[in-house]
Amino acid sequence: MKFRDNVLRMTKAGIIAGLLVTGLSAGVAGASTSHATHPDGLVVPMGATDHPNYINPYASGAYFTVTNMNDFQEYMYRPLYWVGKGSDITIQKDLSLAALPVYSNGNKTVTITMKGWHFSNGTVVDAASVKFFLNMYKAVPARYAGFVPTFGIPDQVSNVTANGNVLVITTTQAVNPNWFTYNFLTEITPMPEAWDKLSTNIPGANGTNSSTGTLNADGFYSPTNNSAGCAAEAYSSIPAGTPSYTSTPNACGFRTSLGKYGGAYGYIYYNAIPAQMGSYQDNPMWDVVDGPYTLFSFNPTGNVVFVPNGGYDGPQKAALRMTLVAEASVDTEKAQLQAGQLTGGYVTPQDVTPASIKGTTVVPGTNLLSALKGKFTVRSGGSWAFYYAYYNFHSQSSGTHLPNLLAFRQAMQYGIDQVSIIKSLYNGYGVPGYGPIPTIPANAFSGGLTNHYAYSLDKGKAVLKAAGFSGTTAPWTCTKTGGCGTGIPKGTPLTITYKYGTGSPTQDKEMAAEKAAWAAEGIKVNLSTDTPDNIAALCTSGAGSGNNTDTDPNDNGDWQICQYGGWLYAPDYYPSGELLFETGALCNPGLYSDTKMDSLIAATTLGTAALNAKNGYAQYAMDQLPYMYQPTGTGTGEISNLLKGVLPVSPTSSSLPEYLHW
Repeated sequence: MKFRDNVLRMTKAGIIAGLLVTGLSAGVAGASTSHATHPDGLVVPMGATDHPNYINPYASGAYFTVTNMNDFQEYMYRPLYWVGKGSDITIQKDLSLAALPVYSNGNKTVTITMKGWHFSNGTVVDAASVKFFLNMYKAVPARYAGFVPTFGIPDQVSNVTANGNVLVITTTQAVNPNWFTYNFLTEITPMPEAWDKLSTNIPGANGTNSSTGTLNADGFYSPTNNSAGCAAEAYSSIPAGTPSYTSTPNACGFRTSLGKYGGAYGYIYYNAIPAQMGSYQDNPMWDVVDGPYTLFSFNPTGNVVFVPNGGYDGPQKAALRMTLVAEASVDTEKAQLQAGQLTGGYVTPQDVTPASIKGTTVVPGTNLLSALKGKFTVRSGGSWAFYYAYYNFHSQSSGTHLPNLLAFRQAMQYGIDQVSIIKSLYNGYGVPGYGPIPTIPANAFSGGLTNHYAYSLDKGKAVLKAAGFSGTTAPWTCTKTGGCGTGIPKGTPLTITYKYGTGSPTQDKEMAAEKAAWAAEGIKVNLSTDTPDNIAALCTSGAGSGNNTDTDPNDNGDWQICQYGGWLYAPDYYPSGELLFETGALCNPGLYSDTKMDSLIAATTLGTAALNAKNGYAQYAMDQLPYMYQPTGTGTGEISNLLKGVLPVSPTSSSLPEYLHW
């Protein structure tokens, strides 16, 4: 679940919290909201074994998830431009904090006029609120998962000015307006002046306050009385951060010799780290919101309660209290749903009659569970997303060169019988995925693309034999004199470890079926599971030395294949690929790097070139298999028939519970 989701957002397997129906995981797709006449308003389950664990919208890869962003943060902190309402996947002018951007000067100047809405403490969501985010982004870009070196914000921005409600961004060269708007401006979350503080025990811009950091009696880091000055600082005067962080003290953020963060970023970050989850509700900084909800309670087990923000300036104020319930398992959630304890939720595909696909529309079936018949309606729909697993291309940390061999990746892809998996395990609630562009919902980017790796064990074995592998049972070994590729000497077995998150019974069955198919091709796959949070941290930590320290975001990860979930094109909605496939992108933790891929991506991010099958990167990404493509679930959510204001399923996981009422 910006996997920059882009942000794209990365979605974890088996998760959809809040009022959403669509899901990327196998089986446990989206949870929807419904309202039986529950005294607490909306009571909605989260994905099994998963819950929000980060409150700050300026998030690193491990926390850049649908669960944290769509189903938690955005209820309180709204992005500059809101995309999606029901089935629509375009910018919603009435829900956005600013008028649509105006491009001039040959697409090198972007003028944004804010609407003058307010934070809950009465301060205005103005141009300075946007500049606060942009200034921090320039200072500590590697702490935001949407960062791609040399692309967009901040590396292609030469200056930013803020005057009242008018913000002007100047870029270093002409940009594609659709790309810049939908992949970068939509990622911006204006931040309140109340967050522009220095902590009493986090290093400040002058290098002082360099203690190790302790919590106060209320469970959070106390601010000083003075503003850090990040929002007011001139953009041009802030030292540009790098993936290795800037060490130059500044008002917005920097890294100290102690390995801590200073400036306003240090204060915000240390109040948002997971260890302080239980203090979110007690910390007054998080009470300053501009969205339809404010946080009422949050406990370390993951249960969350929101109450309406009466000062919300948007077109629809929230009317109902909303509770997100942490679930231990799918079975527990289903029992609560059937007992009437939830106002909406999710079931497995086997609990409903099969879905059908009509054109680019998913037509859901009906309930088989007697307790839900006549009371709840099944919801499903395509996601502006695709589901996949990462390959670790860094042989020193993965311990094998196999992922670098195209023939190996081809055989792995040939071994995934997506059509049969969707029919037998998803009960029709899924869409095959063969590349980074979804085919459902309907879109202007997927036409003309060709899948070359439809399920075929014979073709899988053939490519391995051609590469020099042979055998009778898995694992086959390299028998070719001179080896089967760089770093793959004669005698190397086709053995690899595949890690994925727990929580979805359907996914467990899917992985078992795929393991058997790969074995039939000669590949021995050792499956390994962990909690979604642990898998998220592992998959997104990068492919480095395996040391996994916080001093370097790319110094990670002892893994070979890692399945975190899927990529939701939100809040980077333009599927141009730089967040996933570009060399050095923070959402490219497997360290995939290909010069042709880089050039294909660059071709449609500058100027006005259209992204399509002829000039885009997508066909190359389908052919080269930088990721392992898996089926994308369309979801089996449930919604109460008593609930009013229900919108169609959102492909972008756009969650708007403020429209719901009895």
